[in-house]
Amino acid sequence: MLKLYGFPVSNYFNMVKLALLEKGVAFEEVTARPSQKDEFRARSPMGKIPCLEVAEGFISETDVILDYIEALHPGHFPTTPFAQAKARELMRVMELYIELPARRHFGHALFGAPINQAALEEVKPAVEKGLAALKQLAGSGPWLGGASFSLLDIYAYYTFGYAGMVLNKVYQWDILAEVPDVAAILDKVKARATTQSVDAAQQAALAALMAPK
Repeated sequence: MLKLYGFPVSNYFNMVKLALLEKGVAFEEVTARPSQKDEFRARSPMGKIPCLEVAEGFISETDVILDYIEALHPGHFPTTPFAQAKARELMRVMELYIELPARRHFGHALFGAPINQAALEEVKPAVEKGLAALKQLAGSGPWLGGASFSLLDIYAYYTFGYAGMVLNKVYQWDILAEVPDVAAILDKVKARATTQSVDAAQQAALAALMAPK
């Protein structure tokens, strides 16, 4: 059986977890935090989560794990080379130009650290460019990848989850209002029973993490 290492606060862990649930793949969750200890880096060389244990060994990096799962259990990703490339292009835009800039405010928004003034000036313009690119690349179908629910929709849901919350707190800026078609798709993802299960675990873990010690 596959073993998924990580914990539910991580949006990247949840991307993989939701993909496995949607595909009906049996797996075991193994609670793990990012770690630079040799024991964990033997599984995940950069010490990051998630990582996936399969019969042949360990796989790290979320995109690589998702590709592996899709290769074994196809049905949630485009099948032609060009469509696959365009899907991955859109995933990179969401990760690098929306989610990653927003992470610069995580310490402040989630844990009350002082706000980073450089980030305050730099993050919003960076995300605005990412949103413009997203609007340019997103298709016109009922889902981000076209006619069918896919890994793109999972990726978008967990990209916007924390990023939207953080940017709203810092700038009072609803980034989903900038992309209403995407917002409608994410509402459909949220309504799925599998998503509700993953989200419930995430909210419980986040509440525990942020509770006063």
